[in-house]
Amino acid sequence: MPKDLNKEKKVDPASRVLSLVSHKLKTPLSIINGYTEAILSQLKPEEKETFNAKALGDISKQGEKLAILIDKLVRFSSVSNLTQEDIKKQEVNVKGLFSSAAAACVLRDDSLSIMSSDATIRRQGPSIDIKCPPEATIYADKALVSIALEELLDNSIKFNNNTIKKIKLFYYEEDDKNILAVADNGVGIKEEDISLIFEKFYQVDDFFTGQIEGWGLGLALVKMIMNIHEGTISVRSQYGIGTIISLRFPKQ
Repeated sequence: MPKDLNKEKKVDPASRVLSLVSHKLKTPLSIINGYTEAILSQLKPEEKETFNAKALGDISKQGEKLAILIDKLVRFSSVSNLTQEDIKKQEVNVKGLFSSAAAACVLRDDSLSIMSSDATIRRQGPSIDIKCPPEATIYADKALVSIALEELLDNSIKFNNNTIKKIKLFYYEEDDKNILAVADNGVGIKEEDISLIFEKFYQVDDFFTGQIEGWGLGLALVKMIMNIHEGTISVRSQYGIGTIISLRFPKQ
């Protein structure tokens, strides 16, 4: 039976470009990072304080940052082509989602701490406080919701110039919705910017003058994930005080 071309999945041209660029960059960067790490591991103790060693260390750190940025591009381009038929919905434990997303952020920044009733990691620096009934569940694609939570947590950390960064993950029910929320004590968002933050490549950067790392794709990605789930996303923010972003999932 001939293929119906009209029913083929449409691919956003911009997403196709992002996917191509990210994949083209990934291989050469992995080689650069691999050789840099190998050279650093072979340095003798007396060589580690030389200019060359310090330069290699800086190259390695910047290479790791680029690798993270490219992974985010790959992730965005992959999710942007998904439809409701592509995702795998199931009953997912919310506290488990919160804990795994927080743990992923801890791996990227070991100054973070997680506080919950069943596990506490004590370190100096920002804290992620988890508040959720152990039995709470949502009907969703576990991998995609994890991505959304990690993006929101990353933003809560990056856009926060407080000495003590406080982040809360909490769950509640409202009417026919299960709600996952991320609250922070960061810089907040001006009212006129709230309608813009979900656009691709947009960043609210008043406090940091262009120094925030990232593509400005995180919240656009979160919105796509919520659209696929037929859910919604809402923002409450007070500029200079903090922000609460809520993900509203329909009950099964």
